[in-house]
This record gives sequence, structure tokens and C-alpha cells, in this order.
Amino acid sequence: MNKAYPSEKSVSTSYYLPSKIGSYLKRLDLEYSRDKQSLKGEIIKSARAIVIENTEYDNWNGGTTGHDVRLFLPEGILSKIGLSSQVEIGESLRVDLNTCCTHVENEFFRAVQLELNDEHDPEYQRAIPLSQRPQINPDNLSIWKPGLVRLFISHRDEYKRVATDLADALEIYGIGSFVAHDTIEPTREWRREIMNGLETMEVMLVFLTDNFSESIWTNQEVGFALGKGVPIISLKLEKKDPPGFISHEQALRSSLSDPASSAKQIQKLVAEKLGRRDRIQSGLIAAFLTSPDWNEARDRFEAMASTVETLSDREFDEIVQGFYKNNQLYGATYLVNARERLKTFLEKTSGKKIEIKGREIKEIKTTPRSMYLDDDIPF
Repeated sequence: MNKAYPSEKSVSTSYYLPSKIGSYLKRLDLEYSRDKQSLKGEIIKSARAIVIENTEYDNWNGGTTGHDVRLFLPEGILSKIGLSSQVEIGESLRVDLNTCCTHVENEFFRAVQLELNDEHDPEYQRAIPLSQRPQINPDNLSIWKPGLVRLFISHRDEYKRVATDLADALEIYGIGSFVAHDTIEPTREWRREIMNGLETMEVMLVFLTDNFSESIWTNQEVGFALGKGVPIISLKLEKKDPPGFISHEQALRSSLSDPASSAKQIQKLVAEKLGRRDRIQSGLIAAFLTSPDWNEARDRFEAMASTVETLSDREFDEIVQGFYKNNQLYGATYLVNARERLKTFLEKTSGKKIEIKGREIKEIKTTPRSMYLDDDIPF
């Protein structure tokens, strides 16, 4: 294996794991509380956490990147940990953190380091106080559609309509978009909703017009995404290139007259940035199951069928249940006519034999051939 510490030019600086550190540590806190591992639980509850990205790189298998986690602790907690056991506890936390993210490809936590709080340390100043960071469930927010990949579109106000057109086009591909001032309910306080969108987004799309960086709001939104480690995609709609800290990222070109035509390319970039095929797949399935009309059912089915190669039993069951509930699916001729598009797709991706009758998708249980052979034996 060839290990290296790559330059900014050789490896993308958009990573998934740093944005999830708060959720993973919260998960460990629940685990330690359940198993009565009080010291490790105290460490997490009292810590300020920061992820130092790209501390190790391995060229094998397309490149694997390691990150370090620094947990800053108050004196009262760190004093409970002897110097001889500090490294051992850090290693135990590292193993547990990596257990939380086995589904993430090409990234891992390389080390967990425990340090004393130091207000003069720049890393301490940037670290997140976990006990003060509220956990927001995106499924409880009206700005997101459940199950879809969460994309925050940062844009200037005057381009809200075309940004919304793009958002509508992206939904076919399993991507739900937050378009400020359009997605927000009139009764909501708009700054709070924007913060909710920023806190829970999975990817940011910069709707790059020539006046984009003249707004304090768009600049702050991009800065928030950078600080949180959220992947950023720039859609270049006029002459100017991405500004500032996102200038090194190549922008996807489109036009203000028809940005929605870039939806398929954006989906590919979202999949690349997230690095999680399972997340893209779950978004496509969720979009299909919530098809609002027959035409959308056709388009969303094609988007799903062109990407999904294998369905788990859980995903198969979701489709069976969602199909039963949505008359825009079981009433869509395109899916259930003589060409049996949905049936063919489900059998190919699940390995099951099925039949579709009305709103019901039923699995056909086949009898093993050996049972019939046994019936022919005369004794």
C-alpha cells in the first residue's frame, strides 16, 4: 500500500465523515449509557469536538482518506484519565466511531485524541460543544420531503423562480431541494428556517450568477457549508467562476434560460460528492413512491430503474407498500401494461418472482423441484 499526505490539488477536500461527527458521537453516547460505560459517556457529553481532515491518505482502491478527531475536555474530566490510559481510551473511541460508519466508502477515522480545553488554541475555538448542539431530525422539518437527498440551493432572491424550476426537476432523481423564501411556510420565521436547512442539508448547490457573491446571505451560507464539511457543487449560470474558498472546484456549466436541463448531471455530482450509493438509491425509491401523477410516475420510475441494480428485502417491501398506497402508481398504465415494466424491474433487482394484481404486488413462492421428485418415489 502506498501511503501519502496529498496536496490540496491531488485529492478532493469535500468529505462526508466530518459532517457526521456530531451524530456519531451522539450514537456512542447512547451506547455507553446503555452499557453503563460512564467514563466514556462523560467524555462525550463534556467534549468539544473538531475533525482534522485528510491526515492520512492511501492510494489503494481509488483512494482512502483518514481523519483525526480531537476531543477537548474540561480539567475535571481529563483528570479522571491517567496518562497511561489516555491513548487506550482514544483508540477505543476510534474503533467505536468507525463502527458507526462502516457503510461509508473511502473514508475512516484515523485517530481520536483527548486534549485539555485551551481557549487560546485555534482548534479549540473552532471545535463544536456537543452538549450545546441540538440534534435536528430532518424528517420533522416541513422544508424537506422525507427520504429524499437534502440539497440546499444557495441563490440570489431574483433567481428564485428558476432555482425552483431546477428543484422540481431534481426531485425526479430523488433529490429534495431547499429554495429559501420559496420552500419556507409563510408563518415561519425565515432566518430560523434557513438555519434549519443549513443544519440538516447533505449537499449544497451554489446557484452561481454573476452577482452571487455580492450578497451577505449567500456568502454566509457557503461559509456555513465549508465549516460543516458539507459537499458543495457550483452551477455556473453566467460568466463568473466560483469565488473564494470554492474557487478550486470546477463548476458545472448551465444557463439561466434552462437550468433544469442540468438536473441529471447534478444528480451524478451529488452521488459522487456523497460517495454513498445506498443514499442515492433510497432517495430514488422515495421519489418514485411519492409520485404525484402518472407522468411523474413514469419519469421517476425510469430514473430509478436506470440507476438501481439490486434491491434489499427492506427496499422491496417499501416498494410493495408504497405501490399499494399510491393510486398514481398502481393506476399508471406505463408501469403495469403488457410490457410489465415494474414487474420486470422488481424481479431483476430482487431475485424474486412476483405478480401484480391491481394495487397489490405479491411474491410467488416457488416449490423446490426436489419436492416433486420425492413424490415420484414409490416407497
